[in-house]
Amino acid sequence: MWHQLSSDWLNWADQLAPAAQKINRHLIDALDLPVLARAADGRQLVMLDLASGVGEPAFGIARMLAGEDEPALHGHVIASDIVPGMCAGLAERAGAEGIGNLSVVAADMEKLPFGAGTMDAISCRFGVMFCHDPDAALGEANRVLRTGGRAAFMLWVPMVDNPLFAAMDGVLGNMLGTGFADAGLDLFGFADPALATARMARAGFGDVTVTTHNPAGRIPERAAFWKPQMEMLFGPQLRAATDAERGAIDTAMFEVLRPYVTDGYFQVPICFHVLAGVKG
Repeated sequence: MWHQLSSDWLNWADQLAPAAQKINRHLIDALDLPVLARAADGRQLVMLDLASGVGEPAFGIARMLAGEDEPALHGHVIASDIVPGMCAGLAERAGAEGIGNLSVVAADMEKLPFGAGTMDAISCRFGVMFCHDPDAALGEANRVLRTGGRAAFMLWVPMVDNPLFAAMDGVLGNMLGTGFADAGLDLFGFADPALATARMARAGFGDVTVTTHNPAGRIPERAAFWKPQMEMLFGPQLRAATDAERGAIDTAMFEVLRPYVTDGYFQVPICFHVLAGVKG
C-alpha cells in the first residue's frame, strides 16, 4: 500500500514541513537528548528514526545533533522507511537541504537491520500503528537500543477526538465507498493510553510515559487544508475519482468542518499521544 503513496507524500513534503516541525518538538522533548548526550560522555549519539516518510522528524533531529544550537549535542541520524521510493526521495531532500549528519536506510521496523544495543535513541512519528505486527516493531526498537536509551512514538488518539480524520472517514465513505477500515489503515491502534503503555512494557521498556497534546492550527477558511492528509492516505482512490467527485469531496469536507471556522479561519484541533520509554 505505502509503495503506491510515496509520490503523494513527496508532493506535499516541503509544504507540510513547517507544521510538522511545530508538533515534532513534543516527540523530541520525550527523547531527552541532552541527558543522553551527557550519558554518552563525549561519544556522538546515534539516533534512529523509524517510518521517516519524507524526512520529519529525522531532519529536525539531525539539525539538533549538528551542534548548531546546542554545542553539547553531536551525533548522527539514521532515517529509515520500508518503502525504497520514500527513502530515495528523503535522501534527495536531505542532500538539497545540506544535512550532512544523516543517512538513509530502507528498513522494516519489524525486522531492523541493525545490531543489538547500537542506538542511543529511536523516534517514530505516526508510523508504528501501520505495522503488520506493531508489538514486534516495539520489541525490535528495544533490541537495537543501548541500555539507558530512549524511544518515543507519536500516535493518534481516537478518531472522535480528531475531527479532520472523522470528516475524511465519513465523506470518503459516502462519496467513494472507502474509509480508513476499507483502505486497511489502522490509525488508532494505540489510541488507548493504558493499552499503549502495557504494550511498551511488554516490549521491555521501563519508565513508560504517555503525554497527550491537542494543538489547533489557524488556517484561512477557503484553504482546502485536508488535501495533504487525504492524498497521503487515499492517493490511489482519489486518482481514480472523477474531477466532479473530487470537487464534491472538497465541498462536503468544508461543510462538515464548517463548525470549526472562527473569524474567517479554520481552527481544527488535532490530538495525539507521545508514548516514551527507556531500555533498562
